[in-house]
Parts: sequence; C-alpha cells; structure tokens
Amino acid sequence: MQSKKILIASLSVLLVLALPAVSIPRAHAFTSTQSVTLNGLSVSGFTDPLTGTTVTGIATGAVLTVNVYLVASSVVYQRKVTVGYKGDWMNTYQNATTASSSSTLSLTAGQTATVTLSITMPTTGGITPHVWSVAIWDGASNSLNAASCPNGNLEKSASCNLISNGSAGYSPLAVYTGDQLSAAQANVQAEAGITNVNAAIAIVTGGLLKSAPPGSTAAAGQIAQANSEDALGDQSWTNGDYAGAKNHYQNALNDANAAGASLAGQGGSDNANLVNLLLGGVGVALIGIGGLFAGLGAFFYLRKKPKA
Repeated sequence: MQSKKILIASLSVLLVLALPAVSIPRAHAFTSTQSVTLNGLSVSGFTDPLTGTTVTGIATGAVLTVNVYLVASSVVYQRKVTVGYKGDWMNTYQNATTASSSSTLSLTAGQTATVTLSITMPTTGGITPHVWSVAIWDGASNSLNAASCPNGNLEKSASCNLISNGSAGYSPLAVYTGDQLSAAQANVQAEAGITNVNAAIAIVTGGLLKSAPPGSTAAAGQIAQANSEDALGDQSWTNGDYAGAKNHYQNALNDANAAGASLAGQGGSDNANLVNLLLGGVGVALIGIGGLFAGLGAFFYLRKKPKA
C-alpha cells in the first residue's frame, strides 16, 4: 500500500513538472471571414497562348485598388493591425494608411474593418504572370518579416495571416501593354461566343427541336471560321504580334456573332425563339444552358420514374 502511494505521488509531481511544456492553443486575433477583393482589373479568365497560364490582366501604370475586409475575434484585447500588399515585383509590403494617417488600425473584440490600398502597377508590360499576397498582422507595423509570416494569426503576437491571390480567388496578375490588353479582351469575348454558339448548335441539332433550323448549317461553317481565326490569334500572340492577335480574335468574335445570327434568324418563330433563348445574344453564360440541361434531365427523370 505504501509503495502505491509513493507511485501516485511521483506521477503527480511529474505531471505538474510537465505542464509548462504543454503547448496550449492560443485564440486567434481574427475570424476566418477575412477577404480580399480587387478593383481596376481590365480582363479576367484569359489563358495566355504562350505560357498556358490563366491570368487577370491590368494595364501598365494603372492603379489596382485592393479592398481588405477583416473581423476581430471575440477575444478581448486591443489589436494593432497592419495590412500590406506585395506583388512578386515588389521588394517590400506596401502598407495601408488608415483614416488617422497611421499604418496601424486599432481593433477590439468583434470589430470589423475594411482597409483599402492603392497599388500603382509597373510602367512596363510583359507576359510574366505575377503572384501577390496580402498580409494582415497584429503587432508593430515594422515587425513583419515576410519570410516568416505564418498561415495563421495567434493572439497578442506579431504573427500574421497571409492571403494569396489564389486563396482570394484570383488568377495570377499580368501587367499588359495596350495591344496586349486589347488582344486579351478580344480573346475572352471571342472564345465565350464560340463556346455559347457551339453549345446552342449541339442542342438544336440534337433533337430538342422538331427540326433543326436551316441556319444551323451556315452557323457551323461560321463557327469553323471563328475557330480558325482564334487559332491564328494564338499564333500571333505567341510570335509577339499583339496587334495582329487582337485583329484575329476580333474576327473570331465577329464570326461567332454571325453564327449566332444564322442560327437564331431562321427556322420558324418557335425555333427562333428557343434558339434566341439559348444564345442570349451570343453572350449568355453557359450556366444558363447547363440549367436548361438540368431542367430537361429532371423532367425526363420524373416521367420515367417508377410509380410507388
């Protein structure tokens, strides 16, 4: 019995001695609702034919407006928050200036804040896709070491939370010259038009209508021409001829528009009305066509579903 008491006492002492070494999770300074939105972009969803990277584009010398929304957690203490933006072409973070002309923002438990940064883009363009990050840290404004910014934010420490362009929902950023930007914009519009008309052609020639519109044959030829012009645009871009790429992409868009007009303008009023609904002026989002498929699928499923 005596040896059992000694063992219990020894274990108790060891437990007490071990407590200071236990890592107790600390509360976060912010909630998980932090977000970053950008204004000033000129094109999105452009896939560079040379690099194969999908980017968001902005003009050289333009001002990118970065809006950062954050919410302090329920832990009660006074935070000294600094928000900074850094592109991979920048050596240091550019910190936001608050209403008090200070680079730090005082937040207590549960408070929200929206911080805006204005970032001037480089004056020279190129096709290199750039990554960027927004750092939100709790501590002195000069305490951030970019290399040591952790993916988290512990209470009352100089650690920070890093939001990359990917985690914010943005593709890498491309800083484009005027010709590059115009070509990229024309490409996005042309490929959206081609995709929408192809989807409409597939639907109306696939048995949805009583008879395919007479214009569907002409539309198919015009879409083939649009694809050819789109490919020529890609080749011009790859060769560094951005003005030529813009012209080819614009021709592709014109051909896609013509195909949409051919498809919608013939075949009787019922067919024309349905095709117009599908095309939406060749600018309809494919989610609309997807919704139509989903609706038709549900309809046929209900018709075929065995009765209970």
